[in-house]
Amino acid sequence: MRDTFWRFAALQTVDPSGAVADAERWIPRYRPATAERHAAFMDRWSAGEHDAALVELHFFLTAACRIVAFMKMAADRMGGEVKSHVDSRDFILMKDARNHFEHIEDRLYGSGKNRPLPTTEGGATRTVHFGFRAADQHFLFGDEALDVSPTFLHEFLSFVDRFLELMDIAVEAAAQFPAGRPS
Repeated sequence: MRDTFWRFAALQTVDPSGAVADAERWIPRYRPATAERHAAFMDRWSAGEHDAALVELHFFLTAACRIVAFMKMAADRMGGEVKSHVDSRDFILMKDARNHFEHIEDRLYGSGKNRPLPTTEGGATRTVHFGFRAADQHFLFGDEALDVSPTFLHEFLSFVDRFLELMDIAVEAAAQFPAGRPS
């Protein structure tokens, strides 16, 4: 109980708003969901269940984007090495891919806001609704291509793990109580 209280106090010292505490709470919960949805996506695609695979890909992107949002929120409040780490990667294309799933009805059939740009392949110009390029395991939408390979997943989760380590180091360093951390 003392250790839980100490951690809560340390997190409040770093960020009284509670945003850093929320990041610490939610990122570890979305992390396994990200890996599980990616595995389900790859399994469905390999089985030839392409529509089901795209649904799993959407859920993978949603979980990964939640992690990124929590990392950015915490990094903005913490600064330092935590912020430098988060700022070292650009996740805009991943967010755009997720948004493509979530707003496809408007992009293709409604107002056309953020409509995907056409792409030309083999002399034919078309708008790619969405798809998967198996050769290099990229998700295609419009003229964009996002790496969704197992290599990407591994690199992303390693990035998240390093963020959590840096956040923990910063919280530990910022919360120096007179009696020190309880044992």
